[in-house]
Amino acid sequence: MTEINNNMNFEEAYAALSETVEAMEKEDNTIEETLTLYERACTLVVYCQRKLNAAKDKITDINERIRELSSSDEPLSED
Repeated sequence: MTEINNNMNFEEAYAALSETVEAMEKEDNTIEETLTLYERACTLVVYCQRKLNAAKDKITDINERIRELSSSDEPLSED
């Protein structure tokens, strides 16, 4: 199973989440194994939510800059 770390991108974390959920669905898990997998899944869900929120914030920032540029005479460069 993929180790969770703060350098994962969204796609890696989502793949790890899918892998964890798949492992949880096995019927031969002990209750302890299931609880460990559940905790891992919850951690990955929070991590994915944070990544999605960061992407949403970035999109909001970009849209705000576009609105500001469209209503001003500023040059259209990224400098």
